[in-house]
Amino acid sequence: MMQIPGVLVAYLTGAATAALGMAPFLIRSWLGRRAQVERSAAAEEENARLTSLWQALEDEVGHLASARVPDLVMSLAHPRVPVRGLLDDRFAGTNIERALGSVLEQVRDAVTKERLRVDSAARAAMQGTTSTIQAMLYQMQSTLQQMQERYDDPYIAQDLLAADFLNEQTLRRVQATAVVCGAPWTGLIREDSYLADIVVGARSRVRGYERVEVSNQLRDPVGAVARAVEPVAIAIAELLANALHHSHPDLPVQVALLQGHQGASVLIDDAGIGMHQEEFQRAERLMSGRTPVLLTELGDPPRMGFPAIGQLAHQHGFAVRVEPSPYGGVRAIVYLPGALLTHMDPESQSMSAMAPRPRSDTAPAPAPPPGGEGLPRRRRRQPTTAQARPRHADTAPDRSPEEAGQRWAAFQAGTESGRAAAEPGARQVEGNATS
Repeated sequence: MMQIPGVLVAYLTGAATAALGMAPFLIRSWLGRRAQVERSAAAEEENARLTSLWQALEDEVGHLASARVPDLVMSLAHPRVPVRGLLDDRFAGTNIERALGSVLEQVRDAVTKERLRVDSAARAAMQGTTSTIQAMLYQMQSTLQQMQERYDDPYIAQDLLAADFLNEQTLRRVQATAVVCGAPWTGLIREDSYLADIVVGARSRVRGYERVEVSNQLRDPVGAVARAVEPVAIAIAELLANALHHSHPDLPVQVALLQGHQGASVLIDDAGIGMHQEEFQRAERLMSGRTPVLLTELGDPPRMGFPAIGQLAHQHGFAVRVEPSPYGGVRAIVYLPGALLTHMDPESQSMSAMAPRPRSDTAPAPAPPPGGEGLPRRRRRQPTTAQARPRHADTAPDRSPEEAGQRWAAFQAGTESGRAAAEPGARQVEGNATS
């Protein structure tokens, strides 16, 4: 057997020992390189994730600017417009979502404050304008009334009535606008008045009045207290105008006066196109008068009727609501609580000759003017001179002067007995016109 030299054995033994000593270092080096590779891969993965997250954040900010902020601004004018949410659900519940929400809230506050400022300025400007126009229309009304007394020619009188009626239409629209813009007074101060007279006076303010049929079902001579007369008349006129406008020209509008234990109501029924549920809800909100309404929310052109009714009802203590009518259209209900009602004394103040008598009243009603074309008189500054209106005020009938004169004389005679009692104490409040 061959002998290994001792020197070789010693060398091999030393080499093995050295190799074993290097093993931990080599293992650590290998493990380090493996960890470095893994860290590099993780870093690349994290970098890709952060890059994606950063891109998503950029997209989210762009979505905020291009979609969510415009949605928010639009929803402030039109509440039914939805405001879109986050583009990426990864930001839900994070500080990023809270930061973007804070931006929306700041935009909401800024836009709301600016809208209120602009609306307040517009209301103030319109108040001044409507006050001036209203005073001028009252002066025009008085002038036309004096001309009606001065001229006996029936054709001239008819033209004057037509002009007076157009003046009344303009006054009604200006009046509603003034109320919506916060006018502190409605333009007239009246005395306690029969509820039937108020309804008849309101009917005379609207185009198509001849289609309005009034039924007086009150048990007692019920009237409204002075402070509520003109506001209630304005509200009823607006409701009548709405009913006439949204129903067929051949269909009547039914009005009923009802008396209850706690107050009295005026029911207005039309057989028109009706309203959707959302329209009923909007009408209820507007006519409650409890929530502020911006002019920009009223459409173009703005619809002042329901907001004006709401303001008057809220300020003076009566209530107005609308609901589906049994005739297929809309029923409007004006409710006056007992605090706004008074018992009228027929001996000291009789009802208008044009007002419908209660069903329980067996006394014969005054005969209507020949031809049945008269319009119930409105409350006037000088009530003894007010005239009833012809059915077609804008066209003169094809009659001879003699026949027209006879009809006009009969018309005046037929209403003379009820004039003084019909419109007690309507007094104009003159506003100071400002330039």
